Amino acid sequence: MNRWLLLFICSLCFSAPISGQTKDSDSTGKTRAEHRLRAQRTDEQIKIDGDLNEPAWTTASVISDFYQQEPKEGEPASEKTEIRVLFDDKNIYFAVRAFDSEPSKINARELVRDSSFANDDKVEIILDTFHDRRNAFRFAINPLGTQQDALITDEGGDVNLSWDAAWVSEGKRDNKGWTVEIAIPLTTLRFTQSLDAWGFNVARIIRRKNEEVLWTSWQRTFGLERISQAGELVGVGEIKRRRLVEIKPYVSGGWQEGVPRVGTPGTGAGVDGKFGIEVAKIGITPSLTAEFTANPDFGQAEVDNQVVNLTRFSVFFPEKRDFFLENSGVFLFGRQGSNQLFFTRRIGVTESGQPQPIDYGAKITGKIGSYNVGFLQVQTRPAGSRDTEFFVPRQQYTVARVKKDIFERSSIGAIFVNRQGSTSFGGSRYNRAYGVDGEFNLTEHYKIKGFYARTETPGVRSSVHSARIEQEFENDLFRFITVYEDVGDNFNPDVGFIEREGIRQYFAQAAYTPRPKFLPFVRQMEFEVQTEHYFDRSGRLSSRQNEVSWETEFKDSSVFFLRPIEDLTDVLTESFEISPDIVIPVGTYHFNRPKVEFESDRSKKLGYQAEYQWGGFYTGKLEEVSAGITYRPNAHFLFAFSDSYNNVRLPEGNFTTNLFTGRVNYNFSRKMLTSALLQTNSAARLSALNVRFRYIFRPNSDFYIIYNQTTGAGLELPSYSLRFKMTYDLTF
Repeated sequence: MNRWLLLFICSLCFSAPISGQTKDSDSTGKTRAEHRLRAQRTDEQIKIDGDLNEPAWTTASVISDFYQQEPKEGEPASEKTEIRVLFDDKNIYFAVRAFDSEPSKINARELVRDSSFANDDKVEIILDTFHDRRNAFRFAINPLGTQQDALITDEGGDVNLSWDAAWVSEGKRDNKGWTVEIAIPLTTLRFTQSLDAWGFNVARIIRRKNEEVLWTSWQRTFGLERISQAGELVGVGEIKRRRLVEIKPYVSGGWQEGVPRVGTPGTGAGVDGKFGIEVAKIGITPSLTAEFTANPDFGQAEVDNQVVNLTRFSVFFPEKRDFFLENSGVFLFGRQGSNQLFFTRRIGVTESGQPQPIDYGAKITGKIGSYNVGFLQVQTRPAGSRDTEFFVPRQQYTVARVKKDIFERSSIGAIFVNRQGSTSFGGSRYNRAYGVDGEFNLTEHYKIKGFYARTETPGVRSSVHSARIEQEFENDLFRFITVYEDVGDNFNPDVGFIEREGIRQYFAQAAYTPRPKFLPFVRQMEFEVQTEHYFDRSGRLSSRQNEVSWETEFKDSSVFFLRPIEDLTDVLTESFEISPDIVIPVGTYHFNRPKVEFESDRSKKLGYQAEYQWGGFYTGKLEEVSAGITYRPNAHFLFAFSDSYNNVRLPEGNFTTNLFTGRVNYNFSRKMLTSALLQTNSAARLSALNVRFRYIFRPNSDFYIIYNQTTGAGLELPSYSLRFKMTYDLTF
């Protein structure tokens, strides 16, 4: 560990001083004090209907000085936008008037909450309620009043789109453009009480023009997620939050056939039902919240997208269960998706991949002064008969996380993860992991971050560490990244995700991103080179990848990508089965795999993308072809179809794979939504169908009907299930 500390300190010594982190003014000459909007108290009842006809809105302070980030940095917005803010004892209200000189061309086709709005006009609001210039709530809305909300951690280091709040909104279109009214309950927000200013920013996307405008932080090197560059919402010192007490019970039931039951041989069939607490929240302080779940049911969670894995490494599937996603950013540690010390998807899942029932989960997250804290405790339920091989013992999971804000945009932190439980044959078994990390934003464009971690498993003592140090410089013209990572042979985070053990990684990337004025149809190009080397613990090469690529983003938002060089070297010390009865033998392999890709204009009703990759592949060749099409004729219908085809030719044997995905949505309104997803995977020899109906009968309260079907020769038995679930949110 001393070697790592020395390396980290040396990196800091050769870096720019921390005092230069943040400017007090932007290129217009405005200071933070001038980027202010006053929120005004109102005693008038605000009806959320999108009309903006209450007298209180006419007397509220307004901002309208928005500037372009794209396409013409720093120029005034081509269409005027006005934002007003009011509050009372229960809610904070926002009024948006988005003027448009061609209102018939406004894009508004999305009715599904938490969609990306990739096809729509929208307005996004940022609230940094602790004014720590790092973390914020983000509320986005399109002209139909459709909502998207998210938690932003560490200036975009994590954007949790799965966070859902019970807020109300309504939008309307008229001959001047579109308007929106928003009411956010104060119990939804965490904030430092009596603080007179919150960080505040607003962005607007005008989709047909591919134009992005912001109130502050409109420079291309910043953007909305650069919370440190936000303006201020003042007058909020009067806002008081009642102690949050929220309970969300649920009841669910249904029928299933052929679905394996954890801890039992064979399959389960029949009708069942359950009830419990989806989540209960108690506000310990205005900035610290405790959450609890009992006997949770995650039947409404979206199904995973099928993949065809032609590598020798595990595939990372993201978490989709609501309780674990809530405020998950505070628990992030390590390299997300590759070397995570803590990964919630390991909780409530057996070694064979079956879901294991959860008795309860408890969580505390929030802020105490300059400390961001998180604590999680989960207990799973034993299943099956103790005297059989199918017995699944009870497990206890404990996670403690703390991060301290230092300087203006930097942090240091620590984490502890413990899994404790009995084995199938009696006795106790544990796995523990702990580590320290830090991120230092030394200038507006340069940062260093790193971590050091260890694991503990009974009987294992040596080579149980993992460490990483990364340096990054990025502005609108250049990007430089260097990484060194070291993972011990026996590093084993049971409640984490690790792609490779026993390696040392060296990575470097350089990119040049010009905006050529002599090509009027081009917005920006990116020329990138990178190299990545993995060595085993003895210093022998494990794999090497060198890439050269060129990407062009056009002014209509379409994108062309070409990677003429993806030079790969893979050293196999063990053979691996790439397809049934087809094995890649031990050896050193070197091959090149060029790639070309195109994605069309996102503002159109009809969008498409296509990708082709070809070249060598171990002892033979591999062709990969994928294409997709999306059609949105109006706000109610969505048709999306994609297909991915692999043609593998090897001396050991030839095979092909085909993965088809088809989605059809029909949305009656923002509150009544239906979707059907069909996936057919020839590699796994299965087909999966998911049909979901969702009725949002009040904010944060839902009724679901979900049908799942999985069939195919790759399964021992087909499975079918039909489930119903209702949640009801009670806030006191």
